[in-house]
Order: sequence, then C-alpha cells, then structure tokens
Amino acid sequence: MRKKKVNTKKQRAERVLSPRKKFIFSVIGILLPFLFLILVEVFLRIGNYGGNLDLFYYPDRFNGKYAMLNHHYHEKFFFRTTTFQAGRGDVFLAEKPENGFRVFVQGASTAESFPYGYNGLFSLVLRDMLEDVLPGHHIEVVNLGITATNTYAIYDQVREIVKMEPDAIVIYSGQNEYYGALGVASAEMIGMNPGFVRAYMILYRYRTFLMLRDAYGWLLDTLTGFDKTEAEGTLMQRMVQQNVIPLHGRIYEAGKRQYSSNLDKILDIYSSYGVPVYISSLVSNLKDHPPFYSVSDGENPPADEVYLNARQEYESGSYEEAYHLFRLARDLDALRFRAPSEFNEIIKQKTEKHGVFYVPLKEEMSAAAENGIIGSDLMLEHLHPNDDGYFIMGITFFQEIVKNSLNSMQPDMSRLKNPEEYKDAMYLTELDHRIVWHRVEALNNSWPFVYVPDPEGYPVNYTPESELDRLAINHARDQISWEQAKTGMARWYSQNGMHDEAIREIRGALRVVPYEEEAWRFAGWLAREGERLEEAFHFYKQAFNIRPTNIAGRNLGMISIDLGHYIEGAEWLEAAFRLDRSDHNSLFNASVAYASAEEYQKALDAADQLNRINPNYRDIQMWRMHLLSRID
Repeated sequence: MRKKKVNTKKQRAERVLSPRKKFIFSVIGILLPFLFLILVEVFLRIGNYGGNLDLFYYPDRFNGKYAMLNHHYHEKFFFRTTTFQAGRGDVFLAEKPENGFRVFVQGASTAESFPYGYNGLFSLVLRDMLEDVLPGHHIEVVNLGITATNTYAIYDQVREIVKMEPDAIVIYSGQNEYYGALGVASAEMIGMNPGFVRAYMILYRYRTFLMLRDAYGWLLDTLTGFDKTEAEGTLMQRMVQQNVIPLHGRIYEAGKRQYSSNLDKILDIYSSYGVPVYISSLVSNLKDHPPFYSVSDGENPPADEVYLNARQEYESGSYEEAYHLFRLARDLDALRFRAPSEFNEIIKQKTEKHGVFYVPLKEEMSAAAENGIIGSDLMLEHLHPNDDGYFIMGITFFQEIVKNSLNSMQPDMSRLKNPEEYKDAMYLTELDHRIVWHRVEALNNSWPFVYVPDPEGYPVNYTPESELDRLAINHARDQISWEQAKTGMARWYSQNGMHDEAIREIRGALRVVPYEEEAWRFAGWLAREGERLEEAFHFYKQAFNIRPTNIAGRNLGMISIDLGHYIEGAEWLEAAFRLDRSDHNSLFNASVAYASAEEYQKALDAADQLNRINPNYRDIQMWRMHLLSRID
C-alpha cells in the first residue's frame, strides 16, 4: 500500500510564497527592529525624554528675540556624577545684526571665571574694550564656559556655534583634560581612544540611547547600592576615577593624545568655516601651591622634593632656576588638576598647524607676576586666577583680537580707556570678594587640598559676621541667587544711607544682566532714594527702552520735573498714562508740568482729557478754571 505524503505548514508556505514574496518578508524581518527603534525615538521625543539638551535655547520671556546657553546642555556628559546648574546666562540676539561682532568663549571653570563669575568674568572685560573701540557695532561676547568639562565638550559645541555666525572664538581649555567629563581618568570615562569617544558622543543626539543609558545606570546603582545624589565630596573629588597619573605613564600619554586629537578636530571645523580662533596658553599657580601628590617611580624625583628645592632657590634669589624647578614640580604632580607644560607646547603646535591665533596668556601673566613666577599674587588656589589675573586674561585676548581680526572694521583705538578704568568698571565689591572667600575656603577644606577634612573646620558652625557676610555665604552655598545677594546688599546700603555703595553694587549686577528691565528700574529707585537724579533718570530710561512700563515712565516724568525739565517731564507722564489709563495722577501732573513751562494750552488739553475720563478727580474743575484764566 502506497504511503500518503503529509505536507507540513512550512512546506505548504514554501510552495505558496514566491521568491519575490520571500525577499519582501526577509526585508521586513530585518527592518522591523529598526522601525521599532524609530517609533521609540519618535515617542521619546514627543514626550521630551531627557529634556532639551541643545547648546542654545530661546527663553520664552524674550519672545524669541534672544538666545542663550542652555543650562541643561551639559547633563548629557555626566552619567555617574550628580549634575549641577552650569554655564553663564549671557544672551545674544537670535538674529545677528549687520553691524554685529559676535565672540564665543569656550572652556571650563577658568573660562567662566570661577569663583567670581558674573561681574568678575574676563569675557566682560573683553566686551567692554571691544565696545569702546568699535562704537558703531553691536558687540556680543557670549561665555560658554562649563565647569568640569574639557575639549570633548568644546568639540560637541562647535557645529552649533558656527550656525550662530561667530566673528571670533576664544578658547581657554586644558586643565580638565584628565578629570573633566569623558576624560581618560574621570569618573565619566568611557574609553581612551578619542575617535571612539567622539563617535560615542554622536549617540547623545538620540533619546533612545539616553533612555537605555539611564536604565543601565539605574540597574547598576540598584545592584551596587550607589546613590549619586548622596555621593560625598566636592565635584572636584567626585569627578576623579584614576587619581595617580605619573609623568609619561600610560594614562598621562593617553591624556596628551586626547588633548591633541580633540584640538585637531575642533580647529579643523572652525577653519573649514573660516572662523578666527584665539587659543591661549594655560596658567596655574607654580610658586605658592605645592604638588597634590608625589610618587617615586625610579625615573623622576618626587614632586614635593622638587618643590622644596624650588622654594629654596626662590628664597635665595635664583628666580630663573626656581622657575624651572617649580614648573617641574607641577609636571611631576601625579594628581593632574593642573595641565602639564607639554600642553602649552601642544597649543603652540596646533596654532601653527591650523593657522589660528596663539594668545600668550602665560607669558603676560608671568610678566605681571612677582619675580616672573605665577603665584598667589595672581592665583586664588591651584589654578583659578584672582580678579587681577582675570583682568589680565581679558586684556590679553582683546589685544590679540584687535591685532588680527579688527583691521577691516577700523577700530578707533583713541577711545580706549586706561586699564585702571576697565578694572574699576568690573564693579567688584566687598560682597563679591566675600563670596569668593567663602568658595575658596570651602575648597581649601576639602579633598585634595586636605585628605582628611577638619570636622570642626569651615564651614561647620560658621557664623556670619555681618549682613554682607550672611548674603555672601548664602549665595556661596547656593541658597540664594547672585542677583538676590546683590540686590539685597544694595537695598541694605540704601536703607543705611550708604548710597554710593548701593549704586556700585547694582551697577555690578547691571553689567551682567543688561537686558533685565526690572534690574534697571531697581537701580533707578536706588539712585532716586540717594537723590542722584541724573543717574536715576539714566537707569529708568534704560528700563523703559527695554520694556515701556507705566512705573518707569512715571518716574522719568517726575525726575525730569525735579531737574527743571518741565515739558520733557510732562511728555513722559503722558506716556506713562497711555501705558496705564487708570493712572490719573500722571495725567494731572503732566498738566501741572506744562503749566509750569507756561504751555497753558497743552496743560488745558491734558486737564480736559482727565475731566472727560474722571470728572470727580480732585480739584480738576478748579484747575481747569485756573488754566482757562491764564489762556484768556
């Protein structure tokens, strides 16, 4: 008997499916995972997973007119470390004007002038000087410095920056190459090959990747019991993974390769767009800061011994020999929070290779330092300059930009002020210096400045010595904003009859937020309280120009009258009334001001308008009768 053939489902499907259909189903099978990922990406973007991580954003309060650094941009670089509020608040016009001259500053904490920031920024000194020599231009110097980052972050920023039509780029970077985000020895390190890391950074653009990374981090933290929000130590301490890096060791050389490779990529892109780049040499405290960590590797002497020899040479007056020893001690320091000398050599090589501009900051600061060796006369701790140091930074970058980028713009150098005037115009006050004192004191009582912090040392049980000190420490601890500290101090000065100090305090704030209408109005109030009417008028007028308000117009009117400018005062008061039709007092005062200038018809017109709106306004009928008698 013949056995009946049984067809399986697979065999039947093979007979039914043509080769063309097999191909289509195979393609669909391959594409399905990718289609799934695309759908996930779309939904994550719709849900705004991870937030906006673009370099720039357009705050709603400016109605699209201005752009500024996105304070969340840096978060994509910090996976294992608690993030922080980062970056400056410099704003610039969303649409660059024809007469615009736009500079972007890139780097890390020194670029953003830590621990001063705000009115201590070297970039503001640069802006002040450019504004003076280019009076017909709209100057914008936008500081993009972000703490704890390095050349990886600068590389990531470049393509967004070139879209903003920069006229010059200022770069100060290199101190964080080992421990900054993604650096070869940092807690955020993902590899030692710069090309691989830069390729990895492309994934930051995708929300699906960020979600998977966050999920991995959550799982890892759950299994290990680690909570990054409760991690102890300063940001400086939390960023370190490999804390011993001997000179010319494997990690040391990897850091050099990273720095060199990233600079090549950064400068290649800027050069391809024809953007002038100004990159400066790096500075640190050689004379007055001993090495953090010494090692004996059999090839080099311990860093601390070299430093002691340098001190002896310096004390004996052998400054040249002392300089070389101080520099060697810094290079031998195995805890690499200060860039080694070879980094400055790399900077010079890259400027020559790419045809960009070398800024001799180390040379200028050394010339200004006592006996030619940078120490505590220009530095606050291991590498952050004091106000004199940051001022030198601003001047040095300005000199190079004027020399190389402004010839076609015909700068008027006769308008340049004395350096002392620019230093005074930083408006650094006792409050600013006290804030810096608190920040440096906190730093000096933490790792690596001390390996075992004093449990009774600063800031434990610290009691503020005054209202100024209270505001300073509250801001240093991020309990109040810098603007709140400055306005609080200005108000206290005004209440205590110290009007000069109040005005200086608020001028420092205005230098940082010149686009804030309320800040100008507050300055006007302070000046008027101090009976400084000309200054008060200037402040209120700036506020009115930014955003016309009734209160600014009303004050401009009354100040003008106090100064004897009756017609101008009346016009301002009428403008105030137009902005708030319920402000009948301003309309009446405008009528009185016109009458004081013997412009009786205009005075009557204003009085008639008020009478139509509010015939019961106090004495309006009597006032109209008086004006009619003057006209008759």
